[in-house]
Amino acid sequence: MNLDNEHRQESFIPKIHCCICGLLIDSNPSNMCPNCLRAHVDIVDDIQKEYILIYCPECQRYLQPPNYWARADLESRELLTICLKRIKGIRNTTGGGANGSSANKARLVDAKFLWSEPHSKRIFVNLTVQKEVLSNIVIQQSCQIQYCVNWQQCPTCQKVATGQPQWDACVQLRQKVSHKKTFLYLEQVILKKRLHENFTRIESQPDGLDFYFGHKSHALNFIEFLHRMAPVTRRDAVQLVSHDSKNNTAVQHYTYSLDIAPLCRGDLVLLPYKDFYLKSMGGMGPLVLVHKVYSSIVFLDPKTLRAGEVTGSLYWKKPFPSLLTTREMSEFYVLECSPMTYTNGIYQLGLVTVCLSSEIGKGREWVVQSHLGGILNPGDLVKGYLLSSRNVSNEDLDEGRYRSEELQDVILVRKYFPSQRRHRNRRLWKLKKLDIVTSQGDRTTMGTAGHPGGSSNNHGVSSRGTRHGNLMDDAPDDEAEFEDEIEYDKELRKDINIYKKMESELEPTARRHHSGNVADTQHGEDGVCITKEADEDEGDDEIPQISLEEMLDELQIDEGDESAAEAQDGGPSNEELAEGLTNTLPDDNEGNCNKKLRIS
Repeated sequence: MNLDNEHRQESFIPKIHCCICGLLIDSNPSNMCPNCLRAHVDIVDDIQKEYILIYCPECQRYLQPPNYWARADLESRELLTICLKRIKGIRNTTGGGANGSSANKARLVDAKFLWSEPHSKRIFVNLTVQKEVLSNIVIQQSCQIQYCVNWQQCPTCQKVATGQPQWDACVQLRQKVSHKKTFLYLEQVILKKRLHENFTRIESQPDGLDFYFGHKSHALNFIEFLHRMAPVTRRDAVQLVSHDSKNNTAVQHYTYSLDIAPLCRGDLVLLPYKDFYLKSMGGMGPLVLVHKVYSSIVFLDPKTLRAGEVTGSLYWKKPFPSLLTTREMSEFYVLECSPMTYTNGIYQLGLVTVCLSSEIGKGREWVVQSHLGGILNPGDLVKGYLLSSRNVSNEDLDEGRYRSEELQDVILVRKYFPSQRRHRNRRLWKLKKLDIVTSQGDRTTMGTAGHPGGSSNNHGVSSRGTRHGNLMDDAPDDEAEFEDEIEYDKELRKDINIYKKMESELEPTARRHHSGNVADTQHGEDGVCITKEADEDEGDDEIPQISLEEMLDELQIDEGDESAAEAQDGGPSNEELAEGLTNTLPDDNEGNCNKKLRIS
């Protein structure tokens, strides 16, 4: 037997004549050549060639049946998706199955736009499909689909044109505190999670904000987000707007009222004596600091570094207010600091001798056991509470239920940097802001009065610019204090997108604040201005700053002469178009502090 593969006989394919034209071809089940097969078999005959697209010229959105309106640009991927979903006679490749009627349909291979005049209201798409005919014969063929664009207002724009209410659900968020830093933080988290895309309008109220939604489901999703972010309590209300008894339909407005617990980070709390808080948290306190607020409230005992947690549902069963807020803190001067060995997370227990910064050398001193023993040095300034100088109205204190050794006269909260106020205008970073409408109808940002000429984009996002004033004349600068907290708190920055300032944004500030104080100015590759201060600022305190690695580059769109011509005609400029396009910061920031507070 010969086992040599060189003499193996090759497979023989017989030759036949085409049954139509008589051309000599290889044998196949159809007995036809490819040209005759394509001429007699049309796989695109069952595909409809003309369709209608509904387009709203006001909001520039396309109707995706049955009732969803999606925003898409010409020749974009989103528009191609809308067009392909309208085509009948093509097998759904994502379904995975070939059962039933889908087995006889053509399979989509490729799709692309064909050029057409923008004003023609016609969109052409070239399709390439494959289909199996006869037995084991696959034919590939191309066809052209035409879409006629018809203009029609969407339901939202119809409500605007007819003066009807533009919302179906409203979330009223309130917090009865003396500042709005909680809403400033919530605003940044909303921007990072891109939840503002579902907002119809945001109105500013004295104690909070009102969020309006076009759909009830969007409001319920936002409420779930708020339950994860803060301890809130909820009340619902439904208002009947109109009713059609013949069709058994009704238009209703849903209102959800949410109250955030009036406890903020850094507040001093006296745990209630009658309730079970002292026993449930292991006897800590009774004077504790609010360490963190999310769906639960975390308290920290500055004397022992013990931490306890109270859930939001448990708090709202028996709520209690704060004894003193961050607005009532005093400034102390550190005379001596002796760190101890006990630590908990980023905190270290220490024995600190302090006096009021306005009474240095007068002999009035306090020896305090504080959680800041690891970061304080003699000569530092620290913010804290002085109970003896405050007229505190509390039932437990008035009845003398606590022993004197359980209550401290001074509670230190955080280290204070006096030079940070002077360096606010020299920051290299900025934050995005939401467009908020006041009760008078003006547009504003959080904590600032709006002006009709303020710029905004389609997504309701604006860059923080020059402040024009506060909603209340005697209100403190909440935004400046919130930005100060961002600089010295790494854990707070993990939920916030921080953007670099461009050179054009730094030039007015540099001319106004850096004259005479700046020795040298360098510009980085990304257009960020990096300044080196003169010798007179070298003696200032070490100011916490945000590194460039934690900042994001703001996307800038440059359209050249077309954008300049559009700006002259009153259209949006490049800066206004770029305000809504932001990068996304990952959830896990490597620069954040990894140490967690141990809760006993």
